[in-house]
Amino acid sequence: MLENPRDIAVWALGDRQGYVSMRLDNLLSRSGLSQQDQALARELALGTCRRRATLEALMRAFMQQPDKPLPGTLNEILLVAIYQMIFLDRVPDHAAVNEAVEQAIRHRHRRKSGMVNGVLRTIGRKVSQAVQGPVPLESNVIPVGPGTYRKIDRAVFPDPQKAPAAYLSAAYSLPLELIERWIGRLGSAQAACEIAMQANLRAPVIMRVNRLKGDIQTALDSLSADGVKAEAHENGQSVVLPQHRPLSSLKAFTEGLLQPQDPSATDVVPAADPKCGMKVLDFCAAPGTKTTHLAERMHNTGSITAVDTTEEKLQRIKDNCRRMGVAIVETLLADAVGTLKPQSFDLVLADVPCSNTGVLARRAEARWRFDTDSLRKLARDQQQILLAASNFVKPGGKLVYSTCSIEPEECEEVTRWFLASGTGFKLLGEKITLPGGAADPTRWHDGGYWAVLAR
Repeated sequence: MLENPRDIAVWALGDRQGYVSMRLDNLLSRSGLSQQDQALARELALGTCRRRATLEALMRAFMQQPDKPLPGTLNEILLVAIYQMIFLDRVPDHAAVNEAVEQAIRHRHRRKSGMVNGVLRTIGRKVSQAVQGPVPLESNVIPVGPGTYRKIDRAVFPDPQKAPAAYLSAAYSLPLELIERWIGRLGSAQAACEIAMQANLRAPVIMRVNRLKGDIQTALDSLSADGVKAEAHENGQSVVLPQHRPLSSLKAFTEGLLQPQDPSATDVVPAADPKCGMKVLDFCAAPGTKTTHLAERMHNTGSITAVDTTEEKLQRIKDNCRRMGVAIVETLLADAVGTLKPQSFDLVLADVPCSNTGVLARRAEARWRFDTDSLRKLARDQQQILLAASNFVKPGGKLVYSTCSIEPEECEEVTRWFLASGTGFKLLGEKITLPGGAADPTRWHDGGYWAVLAR
């Protein structure tokens, strides 16, 4: 049964700890599926994970007993099928229905196969074809993408006029408390809607060009030779691939010319402004994306100490450095960071673990782990990491704090707390970036934050 991409998607979605991507990778590694079928399994699992709340609302609207729990894997089987029918053009409705019925039988739900068939065929009749145009905020509208939506013959979501946060939470499949935060901070449901829409898209493949190995044109030429018609990103540092490809099939990646990295993350190292010959400490370094970017900006001169918590993570840093021709990096377990001399580094980078609310398009399940209590804990951890990292900045040196969150508690408020803590630093600059550029891959960027401080 590891030979069917839909079964793999259903099993991955059954991870009750919320780590769908990790379980999916494990299942695919044991599957023997073709690249095409692996891509389908990934699309079904992660797409359904992103859109779970929307799909649940739609499914329950067409069930005779909407409040009755479904047994075993039946819930996931239905959600995967509805996802194909609503959000995937390349899968005909009848094929999605037939596959789901057969899947229900394979998963020992033969007695429920008639219900599966009935619910899915009804949805197929009651939901319109895709409509092009501005997406209306209406309780019978399913947002599909920027400028694309589908209509239903009944109200499925809460009334957007009476309960805008509840509507956005259901229609855009995000936790209610996260939507409420965005509306309160941004000032309108429409502004929150734009971020929510991007959180549900398939993020484009964007890769930073390693200037130690070549330039934008070198990368585009190499990709073209591998049959990939890529484009330059507007940031002047990256290229955009038209579709996902196994990285091992791209010579530009295997030879270290390219490194996957979103433009908002790529902004951090230039803001730090590392110089040739500097002594640098990367405090939360794995997998080495920013470590290698630092080395590139330093023209492979000076030294970088890359710190993380496990040998496995350190090995990933070493592998990336070897692939990209970086020769100035030494790795160190976090437990041994006390062996470093205080106030001895020109530049220290603390790219901290966070809630990932700026990168929800890339980390599908992160939204379902969000809540206020976990946010507060993360902010406390971030404060302590930043404080610990600051101990290694020499007088006149710089400390860079960055996250892929857009929540103030993890961004500006951590910086303000640190500045008020009496450590002798001043703020040189900071920037928060909201996700944007969804309509054009060459302008796409995730959300995130950085602050540069000086001792």
